[in-house]
Amino acid sequence: MLIPFVKMQAQGNDFVILDAFTLPHQFVRKLDLPTFAASICRPKTAVGADGLVLVSPSKTADGQMLIYNSDGSRAELCGSALRCVAWLLMAKKNRSDLSILTDSGIKTALISNSKLVTVNLGRPKILEQNLVVEGFTGDLVYIGNLHFIVWQPDLESDPHLRYGKTLETHSAFPRPVNVHFARLLNESELEIKIWERAAGPTMACGTGAASTVCSALARGATASKLTVIMPGGSVVITPGTQGYLLSGEVGLAFRGEYEWKT
Repeated sequence: MLIPFVKMQAQGNDFVILDAFTLPHQFVRKLDLPTFAASICRPKTAVGADGLVLVSPSKTADGQMLIYNSDGSRAELCGSALRCVAWLLMAKKNRSDLSILTDSGIKTALISNSKLVTVNLGRPKILEQNLVVEGFTGDLVYIGNLHFIVWQPDLESDPHLRYGKTLETHSAFPRPVNVHFARLLNESELEIKIWERAAGPTMACGTGAASTVCSALARGATASKLTVIMPGGSVVITPGTQGYLLSGEVGLAFRGEYEWKT
């Protein structure tokens, strides 16, 4: 069977998206999504992506999204995928303001132009500050998923590639985490390099950007909004009492069909 999909990216964080608004309900219900995710997200021999996203109708929001990492495991929330889904739902609902049901609750989105999407990720929470793991001191932040933020004076040595996997699955954490090595560039800009849980090094991470800003504010940063520079591009995080707003462009890479044995 040929399964239609959309490939989208946000700052290089890329996803294969299945549209359950148009796919037969019975097929979607029977589809082994973890196995399908691991298959279609394989680099070089398949489509290749950081994750698979299923977008479906919802009774309580404009749409619902389920996220699977490239290894088939579930992800609770992803700011990059959330923005991509909002962009797709805009055409379906003919509206620029949207609500999307996630495993972390209903999130809101606003599309400012053809590419720029802003989503409210909710308020991150620092679970533990100055936690020492494998010689690294960092902050453990929860924003629907877990992030370990390690501040460094220099990121040129790519510490995420050398230490990301070890930290991701370390017994110091209640479950595997996303790992971010960060440095403050000036009062309104910071840089991060990313090791995502179950995906490895990625070009961007929306919830990671918000979690890093949360950590920066706890350590004395005072800017009302911060630009987060990642390997694949930059996003803007605006903290607020109603949640952290994540703003950045998204892009449609291509549409296609994937051959799948049912």
